[in-house]
Amino acid sequence: MTRSDFLALGVTGGIIGAVLTIPPAAFLLGPVIDVGILGQSDVREDWQEVGPVADVAVEEPSVFIVEFPIDQIYGEERVQNAEPDFPRSQNQFTLRHAVWLSWKAPVEQPARYGNQGAKIGEPQKPAFLENKSEGFTPEEIREVEESINVLNNSCAHLGCPVRWITNVDGQGEFLCPCHGGIYDINGDWYGGPPPRGMYRYTQYEVRENGRLYVKHGFDIDEGIPGINETEPYVI
Repeated sequence: MTRSDFLALGVTGGIIGAVLTIPPAAFLLGPVIDVGILGQSDVREDWQEVGPVADVAVEEPSVFIVEFPIDQIYGEERVQNAEPDFPRSQNQFTLRHAVWLSWKAPVEQPARYGNQGAKIGEPQKPAFLENKSEGFTPEEIREVEESINVLNNSCAHLGCPVRWITNVDGQGEFLCPCHGGIYDINGDWYGGPPPRGMYRYTQYEVRENGRLYVKHGFDIDEGIPGINETEPYVI
């Protein structure tokens, strides 16, 4: 065999190997690429009802449980949705999230770092909600949306579910029971190891029926990969 024949045979073998290897590799790594590189999510981008805004308390946040439907990237839609010609799945796949709603409290005296040491006023609930729970006008909807905090339940440190704690002096705070992360009623960082405040839902709306709806998506800060850019855990 001549040198040129040997090189031609090697190139041909490489091409054949690539043709046989790349498609299966792309098929197997497709979901990883979709999630890790393209940022796709299993959770559907549909509006989900949280609850009536008139039921949100003033003195402390109110928690609601929301079931977000999911379509697993690693599966096929026709399998998950139990189509007649492929009736394998019988149940709806959902993702449970605890959503905290609170009325924004004005920061009367800012702190140098986060809200530790800041002076915070009383939460401001729109006055018309005392006598009205539905049939909102566009102006009333806008007032509620500008006055409410829509927070995820996951601590920004390592994802433990936070809870609202009222102190002996009557003051309250969000507290992470795992490592002591503390947040104020607005979800802003107050103390402990979390690198930021609580995650907020970026897409929410109040409708004429007086209820708040959200889409699954959060305010992910740009910054240090694995810290600032970390998404909330599923709690």
